[in-house]
Amino acid sequence: TSAVGSVAVTVNPIPAAPVAGSNSPVCEGSALNLTASTIAGATYSWTGPNAFTSTLEDPTIAAATVAASGTFNVVAIAAGCTSTVAITNVTVNAAPATPVAGSNSPICEGSTLNLTASTIVGATYSWTGPNAFASTLEDPSIAAASVAASGTYNVVSIANGCTSAVGSVVVTVNPIPAAPLAGSNSPVCEGSALNLTASTIAGATYSWTGPNAFTSTLEDPSIAAVTAAAAGTYNVVAIENGCTSAVASTNVTVNVVPAAPVASSNSPICAGSDLNLTASTIPGASYSWSGPNGCASTQEDPSIAAATVAASGTYDVVAIENGCTSTVGTVSVTVNAIPVFP
Repeated sequence: TSAVGSVAVTVNPIPAAPVAGSNSPVCEGSALNLTASTIAGATYSWTGPNAFTSTLEDPTIAAATVAASGTFNVVAIAAGCTSTVAITNVTVNAAPATPVAGSNSPICEGSTLNLTASTIVGATYSWTGPNAFASTLEDPSIAAASVAASGTYNVVSIANGCTSAVGSVVVTVNPIPAAPLAGSNSPVCEGSALNLTASTIAGATYSWTGPNAFTSTLEDPSIAAVTAAAAGTYNVVAIENGCTSAVASTNVTVNVVPAAPVASSNSPICAGSDLNLTASTIPGASYSWSGPNGCASTQEDPSIAAATVAASGTYDVVAIENGCTSTVGTVSVTVNAIPVFP
């Protein structure tokens, strides 16, 4: 009889299915970390969306895209035997769109700074900026903004735990210029030039307003030949970078020129007689006379005792009130010589 043959047979066990997991959900651009529980002596085979494959136990996809979303499968392989499939579902959320940032800059200090972001449906917002500014409003405001609020403001939109790229806007908050010191050459007489003055504010322009519909953009304007209607309060502001200072004021007085006095005399007279000069009365006025032979007087009705022939000629008189001098009143005087008899 022939001898009996034998063969050794090994039946390997199928390895246990690994427990599959991940750090899903993640945001696009982040790392997607896949995990499988450790099966002693086994190797691994992963497959997944976007033609993904790996033989690592715990593979990673750096900077995952939305295309990596879906079901990932993993099996353990030991002694040529393959486990059943373990799965993990992965979500890669898209980053929301970058908001477009804007503002009402430039503004003046003390005004409201309004920041704006374009609307991203379903998103929330996060703003940061100068002077420790932070807000979660889409369109935040800063009331009575100071110069310290100038600078770059950044905003991101947030949706599904994912943050957009940064939108930025540069803001300028301009200071209010100092109020100028206002002055004038008041009081002035009607018919004279009124000169208004403002102190110099470097880089500023000016805006004047006043009585009788007066306006000017000069720093130091003048009004030639003013009338009484120019009397009153004049206001001036300095303007720089669109910002207007507080108002400075100066009060102006325009005094009326008194009427010209009517001059007369007792002429003609004879030498040796008193020459009497008269001026019509201007209430509140004083007078100034001048005439031949060095005559001068501040009386309303002066006299020259024992006038000589040299007192003949034209006498002028003006009325003076509040520093204003009238036009001239005149009178011609004749002093006749005493005839000499032989």
